[in-house]
Amino acid sequence: MRSTTKLMKNWQFTGPDGKTAAVDLPHTWNNIDGQDGGNDYWRGTCIYKTRFAAPAFDKNTQQVWLQFEGVNASAKVTLNGVEAARHDGGYSTFRADVTALLADSNELIVEADNSKNDRVYPQKADFTFYGGIYRPVHLLVVPKAHFALDYHGAPGLRITPVLSADLKTAEIHAEAWVTGTAQSVQFTL
Repeated sequence: MRSTTKLMKNWQFTGPDGKTAAVDLPHTWNNIDGQDGGNDYWRGTCIYKTRFAAPAFDKNTQQVWLQFEGVNASAKVTLNGVEAARHDGGYSTFRADVTALLADSNELIVEADNSKNDRVYPQKADFTFYGGIYRPVHLLVVPKAHFALDYHGAPGLRITPVLSADLKTAEIHAEAWVTGTAQSVQFTL
């Protein structure tokens, strides 16, 4: 059985001025300069830190994952002093298996970087490239056999409907990517 804990409260944010302030997520440092119409908003790297207790889980049968639904535009995630993930792409979900990194009390650090670069799209647009953690962060406890959480930020499932030419019937194609030793996957419609 999967359990989910949101990590949205009690973050410490160190901004471009080097000052640290308490924030809750979602958060961006461009909430003012990105809205003033001057197209001169600050782009660079800022730091988010939080502490959390390890969730209850069975190390023999379960794993613990961090899930980020949006950090713009690049992220470096460190848990208890060890790099857990790097991700480029501010609009996509990414996850990290942190089972082996957990302690009773944990320090999570996220370096969010919205600097101009040549590896994250879009490169140009008529909107502000807000920096920050602007979507939910979750701590997931899952069985060791689960739909693959490391499959490109996707849920490990793909459901594709194929409609007939007369639009009266459809075929449903279901695919699953599984991690662990699951013997089978069952789909029920």
